[in-house]
Amino acid sequence: MLMEIIFYSLISYLYGAIPYAHIATYLFKRKNLAKEGTGNIGVTNAFKVGGYTVGTVTVLGEISKALFPIFIAHRFFSGNLYITLLFVYLSLVGTSFSIFLKGKGGKGSTVAMWSLLILSWKSLFTLLILWILILKVSRGNFLIKKIPLFFIPIIIFLFEQDVFFALFGLLTSILFYLNSYKRKDDFVHYGIFHRKSAMRDSSSAHTLHS
Repeated sequence: MLMEIIFYSLISYLYGAIPYAHIATYLFKRKNLAKEGTGNIGVTNAFKVGGYTVGTVTVLGEISKALFPIFIAHRFFSGNLYITLLFVYLSLVGTSFSIFLKGKGGKGSTVAMWSLLILSWKSLFTLLILWILILKVSRGNFLIKKIPLFFIPIIIFLFEQDVFFALFGLLTSILFYLNSYKRKDDFVHYGIFHRKSAMRDSSSAHTLHS
């Protein structure tokens, strides 16, 4: 039993480590995603650098990183929640720190969202609402944008009433927080959710000086 858990834990990490964004960008555009745009190996940069086809392949690949560990936990361990959470988390670690990219990788937000959609959809939608609200008022402020990370384990615990599930949320928050320091912000770089704010600020400044 223990050896099986260790084996599938390794498989979960290795599958999560597959850099779909990097592979798709090279296959369809012959570009090195690590040297294009923000250099992030993730969904947003893949869409911006490679276009719709590359972005779609990347999204499907990232979704599979959530489905695969959940499937093997269901298939070989009767869907045990704690083993499922272990496999999902290791897939997230693989996504963020891929052995195939010498420790680099994506943020893992797509993997995390689809995992929560299956395991705790109420937590996911609550976190998405909170994230959107804070993102709109953050105006690119690095510290403010990190606030939702602290709520992940809290909201999961409120809905699931499970300490180990909340621990999964806490470890995921820490993973996202650590990962954010080695990545450029795609949304800021490409002006996603920030263009309107910048336009309002520019308009206000123009009004004050006119």
